[in-house]
Amino acid sequence: MHVQTQRLETKIEKIQNKRSTDASNELEELLSTATQVFGDYVRRSTDPQTQVVEPSSVEELLAKLDLSFSSQGVGQQGIWQDINAICNTATNTWSEKFLYKLYSSPTPIGVISESLLGLLNNNVHVFRSSPIGAILEATISNKLAEMCNFPKDTASGLTFPGGSYSNMHALMVARNQRFPEIKTQGLWGLAKSGTRPVVFTSAHAHYSIEKSTIAAGIGSENVVSVPTDDSGCMDADALRALVIREIQLGGTPFFVNATAGTTVLSAFDPLDQIAAVCHEFDMWLHLDGSWGGPLALFGNKSLFSYQIPAGKVNSFTVNPHKLLGIPMQCSFLLVRDGLKVMRDALGLGATYLYHSAMDVHQDESSEVGSSQYMQQLGGSWDLGDATMGCGRRPDAIKMWISWRYYGTQYFCDRVDRARQLAIDFAHLIVARGSTEVGNWKLFIEPQSISVCFWFIPHSQTLRHRRQQAADDNGDSLQKKEEFAEWWGDVTKSLCNYINSKGAALLDYATVDRFRAVPESPCEFTRCQVPYFFRIPFNNPDVTLDTQNAVLDAIEEASCIIYD
Repeated sequence: MHVQTQRLETKIEKIQNKRSTDASNELEELLSTATQVFGDYVRRSTDPQTQVVEPSSVEELLAKLDLSFSSQGVGQQGIWQDINAICNTATNTWSEKFLYKLYSSPTPIGVISESLLGLLNNNVHVFRSSPIGAILEATISNKLAEMCNFPKDTASGLTFPGGSYSNMHALMVARNQRFPEIKTQGLWGLAKSGTRPVVFTSAHAHYSIEKSTIAAGIGSENVVSVPTDDSGCMDADALRALVIREIQLGGTPFFVNATAGTTVLSAFDPLDQIAAVCHEFDMWLHLDGSWGGPLALFGNKSLFSYQIPAGKVNSFTVNPHKLLGIPMQCSFLLVRDGLKVMRDALGLGATYLYHSAMDVHQDESSEVGSSQYMQQLGGSWDLGDATMGCGRRPDAIKMWISWRYYGTQYFCDRVDRARQLAIDFAHLIVARGSTEVGNWKLFIEPQSISVCFWFIPHSQTLRHRRQQAADDNGDSLQKKEEFAEWWGDVTKSLCNYINSKGAALLDYATVDRFRAVPESPCEFTRCQVPYFFRIPFNNPDVTLDTQNAVLDAIEEASCIIYD
C-alpha cells in the first residue's frame, strides 16, 4: 500500500509539473502574439486617418464574425483570427475623435494593469484571497478620502463596478442607517410605522440615483427632482423648500444627492449651501463625482476651483476610469465615517466566508499600520462584507499601478488639460460666429470639461422664418423663447450623419431649464432645451486640429443635408 501511495504521488507530481510547464509555455506563446497584435491595433487606432468605427449594421456585423461554438475549440490560429475580427469591428476609443461618451482609451500601463488582474484572478472579498488587493484598496481609498477633506482617522472606501453601483451602495447605507429596521424587517418595517423615505437629487443628476431607489425599495415616486439654475447647478433654496413640503406631506427626507460634474453640462452643485440644508434636516449628503470628481481632487485651482467642505459630506463617488484614463471599470465609494458604517448597514458576518479579523497574522497587518487601518475598515480586512456582493475584482490595483507609474502630477496635468481643452473649444465656437454655412452658438459657457453648443444652418433659419411669416400667429415661439425648437432636430440630424460615416463619434443631449412660480416656492415651470451637441473632453490627445476638424465636419454635414 505504501509503495502504491508513493507511485500515485509521483504520478500526480509529474502531471502537476507538466501542467505548470504547459501553462507557462502556452501563456508565453499567447503573450508573444498578443504583443504584436495589440501593438499593431494601437498603432492603427491612433492614426488620425483611422475610423472611430466602421459603419456596419447588425446584419453586417453578424456576417463578419464567426459566432459558432466549436466542440474542440479553434486553437491559437483560430482565436487570433477571432480577436482580429473583434478589433476590426470594435469602437476605436484610442482615436482623438472619439468624443462620444465620458471615457476614452486606457493608457499603455493601464492595459498592463488590466492584464495583471486577469493573470492573478484574485477576489477581494476576504483578505486571504487577495491580501495585496485589500491593502491597495484600503491605501488608495484612504488617500482619496484625505484629498476630499474627509477625516484621516476614520474615512475609507471601497471599489465598485462603476459609479452607478457606488451610488446605489451609498443610498442603501444611508437608508439602513436612518431606518435600521429595514435590514431585518424590510419595507414592512417602515409600513408598520407609516414611514415614507424621500430622496432628493438635482434634475440634472445621473439616472443611477432614481434606479437606486428602485433597487432599494424606495420607489421612483419618492425621488424629488430639485430644479437647477441656468448653469445646471442645484438650487439650494429650492431644495430646502421641497424638503419642508415633503415633511408636511408626511414624508421622511433622509438622503440628498449632489453632483460634481453633471452628465450633460458638467456642472458642480454648491456643496456648502446644500450641506447646510442637510444638517438642518438631518439628511445624508452624498456627492456623485463619477465624472467631475478627479477635477475637484487633482485640478489646478487657477483653472477650476471646487472645494469639498470638511466634515459635511457623508459619501463621495469618484470614477478614475473616466478622467484619469484607468481601464474600465474603476470606481471608488469613499465614506466619511469609514467602513464600519457600511458593515453595520449591509454586513451579515457570514461565518462560513468572513472569518474573524484575528485570523490575519499580526505580521501581515502590522506592516501596513494595523490599528489605523482597522479603525478605518471597521475592524476587519475582509472587505466584501461591507458590500451587497461577494465576488470583487481588485480594481484598486489598476489605479495603484497607474499612480505609481505616472505619479500624481500626471493626474493633475491630465485633468487640467481636459479643462483647458473645454475652454479652448468654447473660444473656437465663439470665434467662428457666423460663417457662410450657418451660425455657431454656445448653450452656456463650459462649466468644467464639457462644451454644449448648436450649429444653425442659414438655409434652415430662412426656411423657418418664411414658415413663421406665413403663420397666422405672428407672435411666434422663436420670438418668445431664447431657443428655437427646430434647432434640436438639426442637431440630431447633423450628429447622426457624422456618426454614420464613422470618422468621428459625437453626441447630443438636452436638459430642462426652470423658472420659479411667483409666491410658490415649491412650484417651477419646466422647459426642455432643444437638443445640442455635447462634447466631453477627457482624452488628452485631442489637439486644436482635432477641435477644428470636428467643427469643419459639422459644417460639411450641414452642406450635404440642407443645401
